Amino acid sequence: MSLPNKITLARIALAPVFFCVFYIPRWLDQPTGVSLIFLWILFGIIEITDLLDGKLARKLDQTSDTGKLLDPFADSLSRLTYFLCFAIAGIMEGWVFLILLYRDLGVSFVRLMMSKKGIAMGARLSGKLKAVVYAASGILGLGLLTVYELIDSQSVIDISELIVYIFFIFSALIAVWSLIDYLTALRPSKREQ
Repeated sequence: MSLPNKITLARIALAPVFFCVFYIPRWLDQPTGVSLIFLWILFGIIEITDLLDGKLARKLDQTSDTGKLLDPFADSLSRLTYFLCFAIAGIMEGWVFLILLYRDLGVSFVRLMMSKKGIAMGARLSGKLKAVVYAASGILGLGLLTVYELIDSQSVIDISELIVYIFFIFSALIAVWSLIDYLTALRPSKREQ
C-alpha cells in the first residue's frame, strides 16, 4: 500500500477517536476542557492529512483509483463525525447535519454508479470548495465549543454563535450545490444517447 493511502487510512482511524474524545466526557458528565485540547489536535491532524495525502500522491506519482475512492470516504467519515459532535453539542441544527449527510451519501452513490461504468471519479471543483467550507466550519464549531468553555461574556458568545450559525448554513448550501454538481455526472453523454 502506498504512503498516501496509509495517510488516508490514518484519517479514517482518527474519526472514531475524535468522536470518543468528544463524547466520553459528556457521557460521564465530566468537564470537557481537557478533551477540547485533544479535539483541536485531532482536528488539526485530520485536516492536515487531508491536504497531505493528495499532494504526496501526485508528487510521488502514486495516484490510484483506490486513492480516488478512499480519500473522499475518509473526508466524509471524518467531517461527518465532527459535524455529528456539533449536533450533539447543540451548536449545529439537526437539519443542517442531515443535509451534509445526504450530500455525502448522494455523492457516494454517484461514485458507485460511475465505478459501474469503469470510472473512478475524482473530486470535482464543487467538492474541493465544499471541503474548504467544511474545514472552516469545523474550525469555527470547535472555536465555539472553546468559547463556551473559556469565555463568560454573553456578547462574545452571542456573536460567536451567530458566526458559526452562518457558516453552518453556508455549509448546507454548498453541500446542496455540490450534490447537484456531482449528480450531473450521471447524465448520459451525447455518445451514450
